[in-house]
Amino acid sequence: MTNDNIQELEQTINNHGITLQAIEKVYPKLYEPIMNLSITGVPARTYFYWKKSGLIESFGADESKKGWIKINLIEYLWIKIIVILRDYGVPFEKIKETKEKLFSNYMDILITEKDDYIEFLRESKFSEEKIREIIRVIDLVKEEVNSSPEEFEIYQTLIGNLVMGLLLKNDKGYITLSKGEDEYDVGYFSIKTMAEFESFVEPYFEKPCLFIPIRSIIEEFLDDDKTEKTAVSINLLDLKEMKVIEAIRKRDFKEITIKLESKKETIIIEIEKDGNILDQKAKVVKRILGLNEYSEVTIKFRNDKNLYFKNKTRI
Repeated sequence: MTNDNIQELEQTINNHGITLQAIEKVYPKLYEPIMNLSITGVPARTYFYWKKSGLIESFGADESKKGWIKINLIEYLWIKIIVILRDYGVPFEKIKETKEKLFSNYMDILITEKDDYIEFLRESKFSEEKIREIIRVIDLVKEEVNSSPEEFEIYQTLIGNLVMGLLLKNDKGYITLSKGEDEYDVGYFSIKTMAEFESFVEPYFEKPCLFIPIRSIIEEFLDDDKTEKTAVSINLLDLKEMKVIEAIRKRDFKEITIKLESKKETIIIEIEKDGNILDQKAKVVKRILGLNEYSEVTIKFRNDKNLYFKNKTRI
C-alpha cells in the first residue's frame, strides 16, 4: 500500500471515529494470550472437552505442557459466550455454528461478496456518497488483508470487530440468538448501526430472542480484581487511569472530574466519609476508564498536585 493510500485510508477511518493510532495502540495487545483460563470460571477439563467438541479453537491460546492455559481477551469473551449459551440450553452443534460465524473473516467476506454487500447497502437506504466511501475502504484494505500477520487475523473477525467497536467507538454490540421451529438463527448488531441497518436489525425485536451484550462481559472482566494486572498489560487501563483508581481506593484526592464522551456530562467525585461509597465509585470509574467512555480527566490530589489527561484512544 502506498503512502498516499495509507493517508487516504487513515482519513476515511478518522471520519468514522477511529484513528489509526488508536488501532495500532490497542490491536497488538488484545491478541496476546497472557491471562489464565481460571478467570473465566471454566475448569481446564471443561475447556478441553469443549475444544474436542469443536466449540473452541486455539486462535491465540497458549496451552503449555505444564497444563497452564493462557488466553487472550477475545477468547475470554468467546468462552463467556459459550457459558451463556449452555445456560440457555443451546446445543453444541448450534454453538459451533455461532463460533464459525463470529470468527469468520468479515474482510474476506466483504471482498469476495462486495457486489452483494453494496446492493444490501442500497436496500438499506445508504447514500451513494457513503457507499462510494465504503467501496474505497474495501478496495484499500484488500491490499492489506493477505499480508496481515497471522496473529492479527482475529481482529478481522466479526467478534473482533464488535470488541474494537466497543473499545474505540463506544459502540455497544450484541450477539442475538432466536429459535425457529427446527433451528436457531444467529445474528449480531451494534447500537450505532441500528439506524443505518434498520431493516436488518428490526426483525430481532419482533420475535423472542436471546441478546448477549458484549459490553456487560467486558465490564465483568474489568470488575474482577484478579484481572486488573491483565487489564493494564493489554492496555485496557493505562498507568494514568490506574492512578485515578488507586487515588479513590486510598482516599488520596480532593476532587476528581471526569468528562464523559457520549453524554456530554461531567462526573465530580469528592472525598466521602463512607469508604464503601468510594469503593463503589472506584468500580464505576474503572468501567468508564476501561471502556474509554470519557474525554478527559482531572484529579486534584491531597498534596495539591494535579493530574490531567485525555482519553488514551483520542490521540
